[in-house]
Amino acid sequence: MSAIFHYLREIWRSSSLKKKILFTLIILIIYRLLVVIPIPFANIDLIMSKLSAQDIGWLATFFAMFGWTLQKFSIIAVWLIPYINASIIIQLLTAVVPSLEELQEQWEVWQIQIQRYIRFLTVPLAFLQAIWMTYFINFIFGWNLIQTSLTTVLLTAFVMTVWTIFLMWLGELITEKWISNGISIIIFASIVAGIVGKLWAYILWAGSQIVAILLFIIVVVLSLIVLSILLIKTVKEIPIVYARHGKIEETAVLPIPLNPVGMIPIIFAMAFISFPYMISQFILKANIQSLKGIAEWISQNLNIYSQTPSVIAILIYFILIVLFTYFYTYIVFSPEKIAESIQKRWWYIPGIRPGEETAKYLSNVLAHLCFWGWLWLGFIGIYTYILGYLPVVKDAIYSLWTLPVIVSGAGIIIIVGVVKEIIDKINAEILMDRYDRI
Repeated sequence: MSAIFHYLREIWRSSSLKKKILFTLIILIIYRLLVVIPIPFANIDLIMSKLSAQDIGWLATFFAMFGWTLQKFSIIAVWLIPYINASIIIQLLTAVVPSLEELQEQWEVWQIQIQRYIRFLTVPLAFLQAIWMTYFINFIFGWNLIQTSLTTVLLTAFVMTVWTIFLMWLGELITEKWISNGISIIIFASIVAGIVGKLWAYILWAGSQIVAILLFIIVVVLSLIVLSILLIKTVKEIPIVYARHGKIEETAVLPIPLNPVGMIPIIFAMAFISFPYMISQFILKANIQSLKGIAEWISQNLNIYSQTPSVIAILIYFILIVLFTYFYTYIVFSPEKIAESIQKRWWYIPGIRPGEETAKYLSNVLAHLCFWGWLWLGFIGIYTYILGYLPVVKDAIYSLWTLPVIVSGAGIIIIVGVVKEIIDKINAEILMDRYDRI
């Protein structure tokens, strides 16, 4: 405890750090206020009435994907999804577009230019997503949430797009203050807000079972935190030898993380498995007889929003996470490009020839090391669904109408990653402040 108080005193003594933390908290307060401001014309009472015990299970899963901004059909209901998608698209294009690949070698210029591309791409993505979301959420609530006239839909999409751009700007303001990546901080705040809301709901509903449920939640969350820390912190260091000052050779390391892509594969996998289910719901609602049989099968077997999805849905979701992790890892961490970069600088890995042999060696190391990372990430993605098949947990679901888990696996990865980044930045700031006082 004394070490914790000493650490807090160090933070308090740093005037610049206090200002940065205070500024970040003010931005987060503004963000949380935007969450509760509804879109004009929307029937918010309808949403609130649907958030009853028997409906909150699958709605909670869907709402959590958008930072709980859909709970009141907020003006930022599109949330940061367009920004995240734009970032992923630009990163993928960098691997296939030669001009972007060349620009990436100029790191400082690339950082400025990539942010510009992401901002420009976020705007049309936000507008299109807002239109889709208006129709889809309206469909969920029986076409009674908001009018679907062209004027109303376009106006709603315009409002959500403008406020999404404003939210993106708030995230960039936090980033400029150097505490941490602003977008990650906003996502982190949304996850924490969702955790607090779920805990309060369990306290209200659980009754005499609250102690057992809280113990269950603590065990699950602590296990996932340990697993996520191992996933984020595990790194294999490959020695690199390079010449310096003539013939003097020095050694550096090339770190290869167990999971170099974070939770992006989970986002991809969720999007791919969700799409056919959403299409099936439209088909069933429209009563298209020729496609009704296929739509019913998809609705029964690929509903990933259910508390206990089918084994087929869980298996497909797991496979998609593993495949996307493999695919995205080799784009982000290309062995051929790294081997080429090592050879251009006249560096080499001891015992390995530069060029093709280095690329083959790095590819083998990446495949061997990240195999376990892919499996871990896949397990973290599906753990809530696996819990739903345990007999004791099933009893809790039937009594509470929801799975007693307060955060998803992707949420845990984000929390651990953001907390680690914040602590590292704060430690660096404290160290600089100490030097200034000497």
